[in-house]
Amino acid sequence: MPTSAAGVWGLGVLLLTGTACVRASSEVSPDASTHLSQAARPGSLPVDPSAVRGSVEGTRGSLPHRPMRAAETVVEPPVVARWPAPGATLTHVPANVPEGFARRRVYLDAGHGAEGNTGNRSVTCEDEEVFTLRVAQDLARRLVATGHFEVRISREPGQRVPYTSRLADAERWGAHVFVSLHSDSRGTSQPWAPAEGLSCNRQDTTPGFSVLWSEDAPAPLQGRRAELARALARNLSRGGFLHYDGVDYVGLYATDTAQPGVFVSREPSHRQIFVLRKPTMPSVIVETHHALDFEEAARWREERTLEVFATAMTQGLVEAFAPPPPPRVSTQQP
Repeated sequence: MPTSAAGVWGLGVLLLTGTACVRASSEVSPDASTHLSQAARPGSLPVDPSAVRGSVEGTRGSLPHRPMRAAETVVEPPVVARWPAPGATLTHVPANVPEGFARRRVYLDAGHGAEGNTGNRSVTCEDEEVFTLRVAQDLARRLVATGHFEVRISREPGQRVPYTSRLADAERWGAHVFVSLHSDSRGTSQPWAPAEGLSCNRQDTTPGFSVLWSEDAPAPLQGRRAELARALARNLSRGGFLHYDGVDYVGLYATDTAQPGVFVSREPSHRQIFVLRKPTMPSVIVETHHALDFEEAARWREERTLEVFATAMTQGLVEAFAPPPPPRVSTQQP
């Protein structure tokens, strides 16, 4: 290598010239831009190339030597896209339905869509009520196809249905659970134009789902609400969806420490959420994603997202109705 050879050559010259070399170097002008030839340097001594060569070879021979190997190819590990990046890995959650599992009735509330209540406006200027109805219809179809659930949706296109009417409908129908689908709007956003003539908001730093439940209920119902929320969140994470860390929920919801992505409607400002407090059957809100995040909103227009979401929700519902048994504890001595 050029750098190493120059260093060894210098060592040979130093060994041969001794103090004369020191004297010569001290007499060279300090101007770094001036390069003097060997002949022009005062006090230079002639150097025997063969002696230098012998010195170099002797120095090399005294160093540890490792046989040269063929060039090795370094294989970089593949970069795994993290949700919500394009191509992020999502995995179908396998259905594990216990024998004898009875068919259950799921009331799917397409969030918002009441009079004067269109919900948030996404990064692409889509009203939340439009998004939730589209996702509810898709999820209902997939749940029914499993053969394990009957599903009723809270509203049809063009309907403006009050929340009180939705709850009354769910109770008359005999729903076993009430699941309200939403998209979230978080943090401090900035206006932007996704297309000419459109103006909405964008904020790309807090993606992820969250599941909300209320502990404002008697103990049996409170426990069933918590189990439903945790089972859904657990399986959404298994499917590859990112859970929201709750940074913008401080003062709004309390963190459920039993399961990442789950939050409790406990704080005074959000204690009165109707669909969390009023239903007599277990109820939750599923905030599917952050609607102001450009990439996450794009993922929720993809077929594979809806497919995996449905498999995660299916298994989450199964586990909420029939919780898996606790792991067996071995009593054998090591």
